[in-house]
Amino acid sequence: MPAGLLAKYSSLLALAVILMFCIPSSVSSIMNSSQLQHFDGGELASNLSRVGWTGTRYLASSLSSQSDPYNQTLKLKIAAVEPVFTTTAYSSFYSFYSKYATRNLNGTIKTDLNLLNASIVRGWGWSDALRRFLISTTAGDQYDIVLGRNLSFISEVNVSQALFRTDGTRNYDVLILGFTEYVTVQEYYAYKSFVTTGGVLVLIDATNFLAEVQYYPRTQHLALIRGHGWGFNGTMAWRDIFDRWQNENTNWIGGTFGVGSSSGAGYSGATPLTDNPVGRALKEKYGSRVFTVYQGHEENVLTNLTRTSIIANWVQTRKPDFHPNVATYLHYYRGGIVADLGVMGSDVIMSDGSVQFFLSQTLLFAAEFDSGVTNHPSLPATTTNMSEQSSVGAAYRPSPVGNVVVISLGDRMVMPLLLVGMILLVSFLAAAVWLRRREHRAV
Repeated sequence: MPAGLLAKYSSLLALAVILMFCIPSSVSSIMNSSQLQHFDGGELASNLSRVGWTGTRYLASSLSSQSDPYNQTLKLKIAAVEPVFTTTAYSSFYSFYSKYATRNLNGTIKTDLNLLNASIVRGWGWSDALRRFLISTTAGDQYDIVLGRNLSFISEVNVSQALFRTDGTRNYDVLILGFTEYVTVQEYYAYKSFVTTGGVLVLIDATNFLAEVQYYPRTQHLALIRGHGWGFNGTMAWRDIFDRWQNENTNWIGGTFGVGSSSGAGYSGATPLTDNPVGRALKEKYGSRVFTVYQGHEENVLTNLTRTSIIANWVQTRKPDFHPNVATYLHYYRGGIVADLGVMGSDVIMSDGSVQFFLSQTLLFAAEFDSGVTNHPSLPATTTNMSEQSSVGAAYRPSPVGNVVVISLGDRMVMPLLLVGMILLVSFLAAAVWLRRREHRAV
């Protein structure tokens, strides 16, 4: 090409060269940067535990190097809820359930209604073992969980008021629930708001939030409203739904009740995964099988994989053809986290060290969780059931950087950019040849 023509169109040539080489190179550099966490196969759920993790150290790899690895726990404000309403329900409601299990299936019942409007019974009921662990020397000496220091006990009777200050801010960082099968609607949404505003909710027992009840403080009574297969309005009872908040539980908790005590299911522990710090810590300390004391009772099932990081998968062995999706997991909802053991942990928490370790590691994780981030960028504010991936925006995948999530270009974007650069270069050369021939004719 003549030197004059080259000089004449040098700017266009330079632009074509830049487009052909620099843009794809920059994209590859961004994708391979050590600051970005690449998602193999787009598995957002298995990596979400790193969102909100304020530091490079992991629980599993750092414990042995610290004289008191749980001293971060002391900085937390922790509350455990006395499940008074569930204790009360079991003192009375089940007499009604049993008596009318097979009667009046298509009509209303107007007898024995006093059984569905019971006097409050104080106490932890099925979760008393959880209470005993939390005040034990093991909890205090090994895991820095100390009643009156960083741990408080609150009752369901006033839990809605106890969780928040008058300005709406939380009184606690972590909330521990045992067997809370029966809750009021005010209590249910207080728990949801607790997570929404950045709190960490730890579910030690399964069958959470199965039925709605109404508490009457003046008479100290508790009445069934809806759930466990029945509805009640004070004057009659009728057959109704079993799981009161099933869909909503799936949304913000990540799972709901799924395996009853009559299922015949039995478990030989759970297999820990290494996709989050809690799972890694369990595997480092206990190996490839944890929670082995638990044999089976009632279990939750994981129904929402969006923004969910699995800690361990439970292994059901008693019924070969029965494979419920029972898991221990972390589920991110808005600014907070739900940590669900998935089974009736109160059954074994006094005798299974790995269950105790799960609770302590979850608290340590909560101490590192950045609760000030109310909504992670590029992640949905509310979660939905996992469905087939849409083709819209398929070239973009979220990647965590520190406490936020950024959008990075997918691998399929490199070749199109390279092709664009080559097309521009060829176009420039063709234009140059055409102009050269035109000038030659003019001469």
